[in-house]
Amino acid sequence: MGILIIAISCVISATLYRAGGMSQESTAKPAWIPLWMRKSWVRDGLCPLVLLGAVIALFGLKIDYWWAYLLTYGLSWGALSTYWDFITGDDNFYLHGLGCSLATIPLLWCEVPWWIILLHGIVCTVGMGLWSSYTDTDWLEEKGRGVLFVL
Repeated sequence: MGILIIAISCVISATLYRAGGMSQESTAKPAWIPLWMRKSWVRDGLCPLVLLGAVIALFGLKIDYWWAYLLTYGLSWGALSTYWDFITGDDNFYLHGLGCSLATIPLLWCEVPWWIILLHGIVCTVGMGLWSSYTDTDWLEEKGRGVLFVL
């Protein structure tokens, strides 16, 4: 059941990540994604909800630690909203992945095992950096980063 939850969450996150990075032009492909979804808040605000939904489905809701979910959500929003080009001069997807992974540290209080947080950190940091370095197609690159964010 866990694999199915992760797979569905990855597909949803990939779609939202791509939608949030799409052009505002009505002719941009895929045409089935409506213009209202082609805003950065869709990526920045909805992908963290998918991640938290998967975490809650897999590990249960720890209501006493609501603040950890809220903190993870806010940190994830912030991490997804920057590619660190103001520091490096160009988009840095390794730092982007690192930021996304560090945002999940508060989930330790929600009984997510430390090794899963560490593994997520490695997958996000290395995966997003390498994926973006070796992928030339923008839609595939964004969908891949969306998958890695939840994976």
